[in-house]
Amino acid sequence: KSFTLILQALDLYNISYPVSERLIEETTFSGVIFPSQEWHTLNPKGKNANITYRVRVQCDENYYNTTCTTFCRPRNDTFGHYTCGEKGDKMCLNGWQGVNCEKAICKSGCDPTHGKCDNPGECE
Repeated sequence: KSFTLILQALDLYNISYPVSERLIEETTFSGVIFPSQEWHTLNPKGKNANITYRVRVQCDENYYNTTCTTFCRPRNDTFGHYTCGEKGDKMCLNGWQGVNCEKAICKSGCDPTHGKCDNPGECE
């Protein structure tokens, strides 16, 4: 959740100075920025220059929550039939139920003891 960003502005055009002396300005930011689509503008005032920059944190694809540790990848196969909500919760496709949305919802009136179905809306 927390990180430190170090940003340096260097004078790369003045080759008469050694690299160690080309630093125009340096700024650091330490803090916490939670994953979102929102950009955060930072504008530290330095002794030689003011540097304005924007940062944001985003989770990798299929990872959710404030620490990007909830994994959910939509699927529609033998192992489950679901999409993923905004917080990474599994949302069963129409006609499916269960922890991983792997159990078909049988046709209305299908006997719970003697009936079964492999696909939604059926009854054997």
